[in-house]
This record gives sequence, C-alpha cells and structure tokens, in this order.
Amino acid sequence: MISSKQSTKQLLQKKIQFLESLITNLKREEELLSYRDADSAVKLEFKNETLVKNLEEVDRKLWERQEMEVYTEEEIAISETVFERLDEARNLQQKVQELLVFEMNESKKEYWEFSIKRRLKSHLIQSSGLSWTKNYC
Repeated sequence: MISSKQSTKQLLQKKIQFLESLITNLKREEELLSYRDADSAVKLEFKNETLVKNLEEVDRKLWERQEMEVYTEEEIAISETVFERLDEARNLQQKVQELLVFEMNESKKEYWEFSIKRRLKSHLIQSSGLSWTKNYC
C-alpha cells in the first residue's frame, strides 16, 4: 500500500513538472508573439503538444489509481499545486491562442494585400502592353 501511495505522489510530481515545462513554453511563446515572431512561437506549440500528451498519460494513470486508494494529506497538498499550475497554464494558453489568432489574421491580410498588388500589377502590364496606339501587341 505504501508503494502505491508513493507512486501516486510521484505521478502528481511528474504532472507538476510537465505543467511547469508547459508554462515555461507558453510564457516564451507569449514573449515571441509580442515580438511578432510567429514562426518560432509555432515551433514551441509543437513541443507543447508532446507535453500535453504526456500530461494526458499521467492523468490516465492517476485515474486508474483513483478508485483504489485514499489520498494522504501530502498528496492532497500536491494536488492543489497541480490545480494552481493547471489554472496558470490555461490562462497563458488563452493569451497565446489570442495572439496566434491575431498573427494568423495579420498574415492573411498581408497575403491578400500581396495577392491584390500582384493582380493589379499584372492587369496594368496587360492593359498597357496591348495598346494599338502604342504600336505593340
């Protein structure tokens, strides 16, 4: 019984480590987006996916143990830390998501502006190049 409680404690601590790594990445991502460096921020997003998968795995293991045991005071205290980190990660993820959406919309605008300029330039070249009065066809 002691080893399973220790294992639950270890799982909770592992979850805190993954959450802290996620929080660190999200803070860095937020910073990169404030510099308008969306490419680097997206690379961090992919690393975050791995961390989220690891968190899901730990959650699954904790869920499987849940019905078998009663938590100690120490495990409950660690769980409170987990919830604090989860809230922090959720808030940061929300901010980062808003910044990513902003960057995506800005990229779309730039793309459309470029596309319109290209079409306009092409149209002007065609209209000025096919003129009977300028003697070219």
